[in-house]
Amino acid sequence: MSQQSRSTFVITDPSEIVQALVGLKDVRVLAYQRHGPDVSLVIEQVLAEIRCPSCGALARVKERPLVTYVDLPVFGAPMHLTWKKHRLRCGNPNCARKSWVLADHRIAAKSCLLTTRAAKWATEQVGTGRSVKEVARELGCEWHTINDAVLTYGTALLEADTKRLTKTTAIGLDETNFVRRVEQRTSYATTVCDVANHQIIDILPTRHFVEVAKWVADQGLDWRSRITYGALDMSPTYAAVYSAMLPAAAQVVDPFHAVALANRALDAIRRRVQIEQLGHRGRKDDPLYRARRLLLRGEERLSDEAAARLASLLELGDPTAEVAIAYRVKERLRDFYRESDPVVAEAILADLRDRCLHKAMPPEIRRLGKTIRTWFAKLCNFHLARITNGPTESLNNLIKRIKRIGFGFRNFENYRVRALLYAGKPNWRVLGSIVVR
Repeated sequence: MSQQSRSTFVITDPSEIVQALVGLKDVRVLAYQRHGPDVSLVIEQVLAEIRCPSCGALARVKERPLVTYVDLPVFGAPMHLTWKKHRLRCGNPNCARKSWVLADHRIAAKSCLLTTRAAKWATEQVGTGRSVKEVARELGCEWHTINDAVLTYGTALLEADTKRLTKTTAIGLDETNFVRRVEQRTSYATTVCDVANHQIIDILPTRHFVEVAKWVADQGLDWRSRITYGALDMSPTYAAVYSAMLPAAAQVVDPFHAVALANRALDAIRRRVQIEQLGHRGRKDDPLYRARRLLLRGEERLSDEAAARLASLLELGDPTAEVAIAYRVKERLRDFYRESDPVVAEAILADLRDRCLHKAMPPEIRRLGKTIRTWFAKLCNFHLARITNGPTESLNNLIKRIKRIGFGFRNFENYRVRALLYAGKPNWRVLGSIVVR
């Protein structure tokens, strides 16, 4: 069977090659200029009969201003597109509309110094992790030129990509510091995460109840009715938001934060017993100081040798067995999360709560017991769907990467758009169809 031959057309006319670089219908190339390493194309729109948008009278050309935009590089050389625009005036002397400039969103959006194709390319480049400075250097323009384009088209993309909001059934709320200044208190932001699909939905410039609750209310009744679970990290503020705005959603306390709370109680007891027994903070040869890492490790992760070493160190440095009790409490809480039967798991947590609240327990363990009592139902809800706030925590790490790339942020909107483009998993195919006028 013979292979079908394909015809190849080679363009040899320089004017056709230049026209192909523009690639827009009804746009004419007037000149091709080269100044050192820079390439510049001068273009204009091909006008048909233009009428006044106010009265419908025939319009006339008043003047032809030149506006230069940064375009995508050509053969590795920076390129600029000079647009010879048409400022029109109405032919009707009685019309209130005196003049206007003819626009074309295919060439460039209003108030944007990049061409449309360059602006969309720069938005995707920055959104996938490159720095604004790096992209600006590649296009041969200023930092603000790229940043303004990213804000314009990035915001339009996030607003157009509504599927990011409609597909979620479980959300997580967590705080992250937006900026830390020496002369001011740390400013915090709230990350709203789709924990079912591991993507950021939005970032709010506050962690206060009223503002976070307002954001949830603004999403509409249909969106709120789809939310089945809400993950959190034992924050009273976020729990109040769920209770007020999403009363039908089951609140789930994140296992990591619950176990971390037990670990902190264990470490506080270890340090207190250390001082009570030896009169000083831990030193490298003290038994409890040597046991500090083993105490925080899961029991099932200890080798036989490590388990024997831990028992020996506790025998030497913990004569009242307070540290050993705290270690057993921590491991029992981990047993609660490892249990697959929700009924058995609830019984384990109830027994642990009651034991922690016993008056003979160390004060740190009693405080842990009070916390378990306060959040008991929300801790047990983990076994309904086994969702966690872990995706929110991991996405916060991606946000921190964006902060490192940008060497910190002072403008919250810059921070929000850059983080959502990078960690929000937007549908980049939508960007090609976005029109910014």
